[in-house]
Amino acid sequence: MNEQELKILNILYGHKGRNKPITVGKLVVLTGISEREVRQIVKNLLEIHHYPVASSVNPPYGYYLITDPEEAKQCLGQYYSRAKEVLKRANILNEVVREKFKVEYQQELFTREELNGFKNKGFQK
Repeated sequence: MNEQELKILNILYGHKGRNKPITVGKLVVLTGISEREVRQIVKNLLEIHHYPVASSVNPPYGYYLITDPEEAKQCLGQYYSRAKEVLKRANILNEVVREKFKVEYQQELFTREELNGFKNKGFQK
């Protein structure tokens, strides 16, 4: 883990639980790291280092460390709901551009290698 990741993680330790999030803007001010980099670091903390970092789309807004199963379920529910909405819009846009521009486009959500990686990490039954 690099110095910037440690800096953000140490701040997040002070923001445990859904009711104590910290905004990206506040992280930028506290660290001097750009907003884009902060978002990438938070992503890395979850995806690479496996820290249970969540974000809230309802007040209070911001990032926080998940502290219990209920928060985990709530966060996962938000992520899957957002993913479902994005996929819905992509499918509608796909239909619109097919009709308007005669564009045929089909995208696999995951490559075979990605799916195998999920299986190997225990993410699929």
